[in-house]
Amino acid sequence: MTDANFQNFVDEVIDKNDICDVISEYAKLKRMGNRFAALCPLHNDKKSPSLSVSPDKQLFYCFGCGAGGDAITFTKKINSIDYPEAVKLLAARAGMPEPEEDDKTGRMRS
Repeated sequence: MTDANFQNFVDEVIDKNDICDVISEYAKLKRMGNRFAALCPLHNDKKSPSLSVSPDKQLFYCFGCGAGGDAITFTKKINSIDYPEAVKLLAARAGMPEPEEDDKTGRMRS
């Protein structure tokens, strides 16, 4: 798989995994205008919501722990896994088959 094909696959994974749906599996989101807020599941957030989720931008940011990014970054952090594993997990969540690696890419990753 070329870098361009991998990036296309990652883009499709992000498109098929709405960030609000992904985060709502771990935290109760509450609408606040054009965004959502929640207690951050990435740290010991007990009192006021510090996690902000922007459905328009498909991004999250926590004002408490400083974590932020897209659905892949959130999945990576919440599950303590690396980037490729987070992509695979979200691809499976969306019912997407894993892309085939060509021999050169497989050797490079090894």
